[in-house]
Amino acid sequence: MRQFLLKFQLLFWAVILLGIFGGVYWVILPFNTRWDLTREKVYSLPGPTVGVLRDLRDKRIEVLLFYGQEDKTRPGLEVFLKECQRYHPQFSYDFYDPIRRPKIARKFNIQQPSTILIRAGNREERLFRPSEEGFANAFLRLCHPRDIGVCFVTGHGEAEIYGTEPNGFQKFREMLEGYNVKVNEIVLARDHVPDACQAVIIGGPRWELPPEELADLDKAFAGGKGLLYLIDPMDPGTGTSFQNYFQTYGVALGENVVVDKVSRIVGGDFLMPLVSQYFADHPVTRGLRQASFFPLVRTVQPSTESPADLEVTPLAMTGEGSWAEVDFKNLENGNAAFDVRTDVAGPLPIAVGVEPAAKAAKKGRMVVVGDSDFLSNGYLDLSGNKELGLNMIRWLGRDDRFIDVKRAELRFKPLTIDTVKRAQFLIAVLAVYPFTFFMITGLIFMIRSKTS
Repeated sequence: MRQFLLKFQLLFWAVILLGIFGGVYWVILPFNTRWDLTREKVYSLPGPTVGVLRDLRDKRIEVLLFYGQEDKTRPGLEVFLKECQRYHPQFSYDFYDPIRRPKIARKFNIQQPSTILIRAGNREERLFRPSEEGFANAFLRLCHPRDIGVCFVTGHGEAEIYGTEPNGFQKFREMLEGYNVKVNEIVLARDHVPDACQAVIIGGPRWELPPEELADLDKAFAGGKGLLYLIDPMDPGTGTSFQNYFQTYGVALGENVVVDKVSRIVGGDFLMPLVSQYFADHPVTRGLRQASFFPLVRTVQPSTESPADLEVTPLAMTGEGSWAEVDFKNLENGNAAFDVRTDVAGPLPIAVGVEPAAKAAKKGRMVVVGDSDFLSNGYLDLSGNKELGLNMIRWLGRDDRFIDVKRAELRFKPLTIDTVKRAQFLIAVLAVYPFTFFMITGLIFMIRSKTS
C-alpha cells in the first residue's frame, strides 16, 4: 500500500490541488462583491438607483448594450452594471458590437452605436450613452409602466411620419414608439382632438390653419392636453394667423431667420444655429449636456404682454455670435451680414414652453419651436436633437416619472487646527511618543537582561 501511495502521490496531490482550485472558483464565480471604504461612498450606487432596482425585483431585467469593441466607456459601464446585479437577483447584461453583429443590431432596430436597450417583461426602454441618472429613470419607467398617446396633425403640408425622405418624421416616430408612445395621425377638420391624444404635434405646416381648427387646439389646451408647435420660417406677409394665435398665449413668433456663422466652426451651416444654452430649471431642458442644431429657424420668445394666468419660459438660446436676419433677399443671395438698424443680435430664444401659472386654473402645456427640421430624418441623430425632442414629448404628455440622481463626490477636507492644538500635536509627536517608545524598549531590555 505504501509503495502504491508513493508511486501515485504526485497524481493525488494534483487531484487535491485541482479540487481546491475548483472549489475556490465555484465560490467566487457567482458573486460580485466590492467594498466602498470612502467616507462619501463615491463608488456605491446612489440610494434612488438602489430603491428602483429593489422595486423591480420581481421582474427580470435584460440589458443589451450595443457598443464597439474599442469603446473606452465599456469598462466603467460594466462596473456599474455589476453593481446593479448586486441589488437585483434577475439582472443580466450583454455587450454586442453592432458592426461585428449586424444581424442582432437589425433585429432590435439599432440605428447607431452606443445604444442601450433595457427590457423588463413586455416593456423596453432605449438609451443613448446615458448617465447614471438616465439608467435610474429608465428603471423607474419600467417599474411604473405607462403609455403616452401622441397625435400628429396632417392636412396642412406637415412632415410625413411615414416618409423616409430627409425632411420626414419617420425616425422621430420610430423613436417615440421605442419609448412606448402610441403614435397616430389625425385630421383636425374630421377628428378634432381625440381623448386618446395626450400630446398633439403640429410639425412644420406649410400653410395656415383655419380658425375652426385653431379653436379645436385651444379647446385641447384648455382641457389639459399638450401641444407641440414646430413652425418654420415663412415668407414675409405669410403666417400672420400663427403670429396672432400665439400672441394670445404670450408668445411672439419672429418674422425672421436666425443666422449663426459660429456654427461653421463646428461643422454646421450659418443658417443652422448651434444651441448650447438651455434653461436649466425647466423639465424639458434640465440635464441636457449636448448642443442642438436647428436648420433654418426663426425666433420664438415671450411677448411683452403675456396673459397673467400663463407662464412663458424660453427653453433654448442661440449663441452670442448669432442674429435675427429680416432681409430674406440677402439670405437667398448668400449675403448674410448683420445690420444694426434692422437685425437683432443674439443670444436669441428659438423655443418656449407655456404652462399655467402657479395659482391659475389647470390647463394644458405648450411648446413652440421656430423650426421643424431638427426632428426630421436628416437631423434627428445630430448631437442632442433626439434627447431634446423626447423631453418635449414627455413634458407635454405629463410623464413626470423622473428622479434626480446625484453621485457623491470626493471632497477635499483640509486639517485646520488652532495654535493650542498645534502645540499639543507637536509635543505629542516630538516628546510624548518618542519618550514612551524609549521607556517601553528600555523596560523590555532590562527584563530580558535579568532573565537571560
